[in-house]
Amino acid sequence: MITGLRVLKLLISVAAVNQVWAQTTDSLAVASRHSATYGVEVAGLAASATRTPFWLRANQFGIVPVSSPAGLAIVQTTGRYGLSAAHPNRQLSYGVEVVGNAAPQSRVLIPQAYVSLDMGRFSLWGGRKKEIIGLGDSTLTSGFYAWSGNALPITKVQIGTRGFAPLGFTRGLVSINAFFAHGWFANTDSIQGSFLHQKAVYVRIGRPNSRLRFTGGVLHNAQWGGRSATLPKTLAINGQLPSSFQDYLYVLTAREGGESDSPNLTDFDRLNRVGNHLGSIDFALETTVARWQLMGYYQHPFEDKSGVVFVNMPDGLYGLRLKRQPGTGFGVDNLLIEYLTTLSQSGSITGTVRYDGKDDYFNNYQYRDGWVQDRNVIGTPFFAQLRDVRTDVPFSVNYNVLAIASNRVELIHLGLAGSAGERTRWQLKLSASQHYGAPRRVFSRAVPQFSGLASVSWPLNWLGGSELRTAVALDQGELYTNSLGGWISLRKTWTTSRP
Repeated sequence: MITGLRVLKLLISVAAVNQVWAQTTDSLAVASRHSATYGVEVAGLAASATRTPFWLRANQFGIVPVSSPAGLAIVQTTGRYGLSAAHPNRQLSYGVEVVGNAAPQSRVLIPQAYVSLDMGRFSLWGGRKKEIIGLGDSTLTSGFYAWSGNALPITKVQIGTRGFAPLGFTRGLVSINAFFAHGWFANTDSIQGSFLHQKAVYVRIGRPNSRLRFTGGVLHNAQWGGRSATLPKTLAINGQLPSSFQDYLYVLTAREGGESDSPNLTDFDRLNRVGNHLGSIDFALETTVARWQLMGYYQHPFEDKSGVVFVNMPDGLYGLRLKRQPGTGFGVDNLLIEYLTTLSQSGSITGTVRYDGKDDYFNNYQYRDGWVQDRNVIGTPFFAQLRDVRTDVPFSVNYNVLAIASNRVELIHLGLAGSAGERTRWQLKLSASQHYGAPRRVFSRAVPQFSGLASVSWPLNWLGGSELRTAVALDQGELYTNSLGGWISLRKTWTTSRP
């Protein structure tokens, strides 16, 4: 485990460009002026059942309602102010997005609202920002393991590098990307006032123009602190979970609670670690063959020591992507195949071995809502919540305490994207999974599920240039309610700039 102090040292010693995991990138060579992009979108969806099909709502930052039919209105802007004509890479950047949806339970959401101070290779920002964190293909993925963009973003303050920065003494051969963050989870019925601790370090070997590049790194998340009126005294002292600065140091370093003499800790905290820790250890290899860019990657999950030392192999997300520049006719420009398996979970033995099994990914006895923000799983959306699965799912035991009903999953996912003409784009996602429940609440048999999506984006001359997007999605299986649904949206964007 990489401690927070080590991350801070790395942040001081390196420089970088914008986040590799973000869906957009910013140039460092920005003129000293204000530029902004605005967007307005209206959308509607309907389905054969009251449940929105999986691929119309998954990995959408929590803005698409689970219930159908629904209408959405989205207004957004991003921009930047140059702070110095002499130093164009010093700037203030911002982003705001407001979503209103009309559904059986209508809501107004703010998935993005942040301000960032960008000083050369570093940035300090606060608020909510759309992020996908990990190594892999973010456009066609089934969902990155630990931080997928499936849930409403968590409000946080973050300091870090702005992407991968070459280390000068390596002449650009080695570059580093790192950040350190503190955040605030939304309150739930079971936990209020809990915090997020998050840090990551990624190291890349290979220059941008190298034929072969290797990247590896670790993302460490922890939910900690807060209070609960429902937890027994064995899990929280007078309903208060460890929230002091001393407790934070234990969270930051992921040390075992048994090393502390703090009166805030229960026996549960001392036996385990303070807070709910999880993350992924990622590896990626990139190369170029003819006109195709190839990437192979692996995201390895951990919840405790057994995952950190890979006792839970072969669990993880495996991916292989082929990508080329879009053509002008009909063709495939991006192909991705992923395999997700989480069946091991370090085995089924606990208490009598060096590394306990039954990791029970994304579940936690103190944070009973699981690795969830605003009712959506923060990591891979293929872990199903109890509230979402069908009532006839064959549980082998009657055990209703924990939120994630199915985290023992095997998945094959295929993603394709391409062009149909000079400006028309299409996308296809096909996902076949087998679900086995959770280590402490298994299904009596494998539960199959298929989810698919076909979408097309059409450019229009209307309104001075806009985009029409249509999509059809299907859920068929035994985990979710079978549903066939459609999506249609109209989007207009424009950019302004001034000295």
